[in-house]
Amino acid sequence: MSYRFYRDDHGDLRAETGRGLRLLGRFLEADIQGSRGICDEVLAALDDIAAGKRKRWRMTGNAHTLTISKRRARIHAEFGRAADLVLSPTVLRQALLDWQALLENASRHRSR
Repeated sequence: MSYRFYRDDHGDLRAETGRGLRLLGRFLEADIQGSRGICDEVLAALDDIAAGKRKRWRMTGNAHTLTISKRRARIHAEFGRAADLVLSPTVLRQALLDWQALLENASRHRSR
């Protein structure tokens, strides 16, 4: 499963994914968007769960609910009929880090 994160011609954040990760891309575009704060919050929750500080964590954003436990992360679309996406916390973490890198890269270009 692969993905590509980028800014389109209008400067909007985009997630191009294969069919298997489509809901992950939608979650990033609709719920994380350009917010480093939300991205950091989810990464911190992943760290807390991995360290055993909490068992579960849940957030509901604009269009999806994300539930994280030690063994899985589940993305549920609040609208439409898309099946839930279940992935490992490791895959979610890497996607968030890649999304965060895009955000940081964009802010560096704007500040020049």
